[in-house]
Amino acid sequence: MPVPTMSTCAQLRGLFHTFLPFAAVTLGASAAYAQATPAPMGPPPDAKPLVTAPKFAPAEPAAASQVDGTTVTFAAGGMWNTGNSRQLAATANGSFDKRFGDNGIGASLLGNYAQGAPPGEGMQVTAQNIQGRLRYDRYVLLNASVFLMETGRHDRLQGIDYRNNADVGFKYLFYKEVTNSLWAEVGYDLQHDIRRNGARTVLDDNGDPVLDANGQPIILSKTETDHSARLFVGFKHGFNQDVTLATGIEYLQSFVESTRNRINYDALFAAQVGGGLSVGLGFSLRYDHDPLPDKKQLDTATTVSLIYSFTDIPKKEAPPTCPCPAPASAPAVSDKPAPATPPPPASTAPASAAPATPPPLENTAPPAGAPKPTEPTDQSPPNPTPPPAPNPTP
Repeated sequence: MPVPTMSTCAQLRGLFHTFLPFAAVTLGASAAYAQATPAPMGPPPDAKPLVTAPKFAPAEPAAASQVDGTTVTFAAGGMWNTGNSRQLAATANGSFDKRFGDNGIGASLLGNYAQGAPPGEGMQVTAQNIQGRLRYDRYVLLNASVFLMETGRHDRLQGIDYRNNADVGFKYLFYKEVTNSLWAEVGYDLQHDIRRNGARTVLDDNGDPVLDANGQPIILSKTETDHSARLFVGFKHGFNQDVTLATGIEYLQSFVESTRNRINYDALFAAQVGGGLSVGLGFSLRYDHDPLPDKKQLDTATTVSLIYSFTDIPKKEAPPTCPCPAPASAPAVSDKPAPATPPPPASTAPASAAPATPPPLENTAPPAGAPKPTEPTDQSPPNPTPPPAPNPTP
């Protein structure tokens, strides 16, 4: 083994001093990066696909828009009894709604009629009323509109030949989805009544006419006008695609007399049976705090009817689901044993140890004054075989 000379040691010291600053800078930068970079939190990379959904770039929110279209609804129901109890009752209503651009128009018509009598007596009218309504909305915002509404009503048993209500107000839609909607209306109501002659006489608690100073029955005026504030709240809910509930309550408070107020409530529960047909259960309530003489304050009606509806408004499609990859299935386990792997063929040639690589020759120059090595002669082998390396001590 060659002995390192003084020149070799000098070269090694020079290399050491050259690379020492570079190694110090590299190690210092690595340590600073390790301190500045926090350790990653959360599951390991192999477990992330199992607990984290695929991430997609959020889409720009698009403003909702009202879809133009027309909706028509018609409902009817009735009852007919004969024998010991004679009764005939019928109810019908229809509605029309159309939206085009920032405009909306609507119309509705409702009628109820019933008569009955006990055995041996003549038939008497027990219900007779009809109501029609026209409405126009101008949408100033996507969820807000100003409206004009005209309503006419005839109710024989309430003593009203004709009642006209003219309303102007503001509507705001708080919430609207495919299955739910909530809105409110506030405005002014002008009511004008034309009363039936038989309902104008003022009666006392015993039902007798109240007389004036001249001994004549007190008769109310043929017409009456009232000014009121109007508040309405409506709600619709779809339990599923075939079952819906629609309800609304209206409150009117008179400006003329503080004790005069009215409440109207309607509800309809409908279940679709197919082909545009539904079965509906309806309930309506009419409350008048200051009715005509000898009239009840509260009227209610419960109806069961068959409903047909048509609309050309396209159905809102459900949003697309995220394209998540399907979970990988476990490999199938076979009942048959796997074939044995044949052993590798034995080598016929004996294993020989690879010759050890000789150490690199030192590129050293002879010292000054040393004799020049003798050149090989023609009798010397051109490439002498180096001596084998000594076996390392275990």
